[in-house]
Amino acid sequence: MVKRIYLLIAAILLTSCVTWLDRDLRMKKIPYLGDELRIDGYYYSNIEYYSSLDGIRGSIGVAVFYRDGFCIYTEVSPVNQDTLNYIENEFLLNKAYINKLKNNYGGLGVFQIMDTDIQFEVWLYKSDSQIHYGKIVNDTTFITNKRVSMSNKTYPENLTYRFKQFSPKPDSTNVYVK
Repeated sequence: MVKRIYLLIAAILLTSCVTWLDRDLRMKKIPYLGDELRIDGYYYSNIEYYSSLDGIRGSIGVAVFYRDGFCIYTEVSPVNQDTLNYIENEFLLNKAYINKLKNNYGGLGVFQIMDTDIQFEVWLYKSDSQIHYGKIVNDTTFITNKRVSMSNKTYPENLTYRFKQFSPKPDSTNVYVK
């Protein structure tokens, strides 16, 4: 009897995990064939300040786009004045950090560009996703004006993302975004 209860609990947990891992993003992955934005590097935002238990903190959004429509998005909190060096060494060149993103799929997603509009959807770490909406200023700059969660909660934002050429970008291979 105890074995049956354990088997039932295991089956329920396994089913819920498979459903959680197999859920789709709302946006579809579409190859990017345009030239509205450069993709031979990464984009970083201006710093966004927020309240935390430790006081006022700041974070910078970092987006990496790929020709196949895949993207990586994360937020970093630089600890010194050399922000770009921090992004490149602590994020883009840090294989352990990139593997952590890919194994947990938080920060992985897709992007689409239509004329001067950009949208990118990425999974969060708490089994939710957010779509970031913005406008392209030129091939090295875009501005996001809102994020919308899977539950349709809207968060206004005003972040300017600037391009930084960088090679080699992290590999886009993953098992979650198809």
